[in-house]
Amino acid sequence: MPVKAIIDLNNIIYNAKAVKSRLPSGVKFCAVVKADGYGHGAERVANALYNIADCFAVATVSEGVKLRLSGIDKEILVLMGVETCELSQALDYSLTLTAGSLCDLKRYERAGKTRGARVKTHIKCDTGMRRQGISDVSELKAALNFCEKSKFLFLCGLYSHFARPENDRSREKAVKKFRSFVNLVKGKNITCHISASGGFIKGEYFDMVRVGILLYGYKPFKTDIIKVKPAMKIVAPVVKRERLSRGECALYGDKRAEKDTDLTLIRYGYADGLNRKETAGQFNNRCMDITALTGKSGGRTVVVMDNADKTAEKYGTISYEILVKCALRAEKIYKF
Repeated sequence: MPVKAIIDLNNIIYNAKAVKSRLPSGVKFCAVVKADGYGHGAERVANALYNIADCFAVATVSEGVKLRLSGIDKEILVLMGVETCELSQALDYSLTLTAGSLCDLKRYERAGKTRGARVKTHIKCDTGMRRQGISDVSELKAALNFCEKSKFLFLCGLYSHFARPENDRSREKAVKKFRSFVNLVKGKNITCHISASGGFIKGEYFDMVRVGILLYGYKPFKTDIIKVKPAMKIVAPVVKRERLSRGECALYGDKRAEKDTDLTLIRYGYADGLNRKETAGQFNNRCMDITALTGKSGGRTVVVMDNADKTAEKYGTISYEILVKCALRAEKIYKF
């Protein structure tokens, strides 16, 4: 029996509707399904949300292509800059590209000219995160001027990203800078957006919000503004039960039982996604394919993860990292 990821698409739909119900009329909803839908399966998630989302966002060209091949015909925004070697495929599948510089726009224009087609583009602006994007008004003016003169670029979006949406001072500073960019495209039918889940919670909507973690049932920080339901549970089969006497070892190394201990060995190791290190309820570090849990289990399976926030707390990380990794080798089972 394999490790299974049981994914409740109804919960993802519930979460998406909860987000959309809070948006003012006319504000678009972009469902972020990068990193294989945060580990939930991008194609299945996108198709479940097809009638709710206005468009979708991915990180890479290959992720966008998979969505197209699964039947998604709505706009797909690639959030990372696209390398020259990927441009042909991006155009083949009508993906919307992110340009973080005038140099990007020039490369995209050349690709469009070669193809004899217009390249749909959103310009990324840097409002304080320092990750990618145009960082000053003069640079953006030059980029906009280039787009206006080009026959092969179709500029349809302008966006940024909050570094600390939960921090009012940081967020307001970013919004102020973003507005200085937005003012340059007023009246040009360009979709302006800055908020992911955190910005959405704080009510920074502009023309569109890009929501990721909320779709999958988790919040970027504590809030009562919205209720969401976790959508994934990881279940692993029991492969063996052991009884250790005090002083005996199990798994790699010489870790010894401090007292007589029952172990339940499950077919889930660090190659399946969760961290190797020993945590509460576990004996010794995980092996690549096996974990030893303390205590008896009478069933054939054990729940490895059903709350990413709690699991993240055990490992000193965040729910995002748990979700994208915990089902690496799992068979995905969908409830719908």
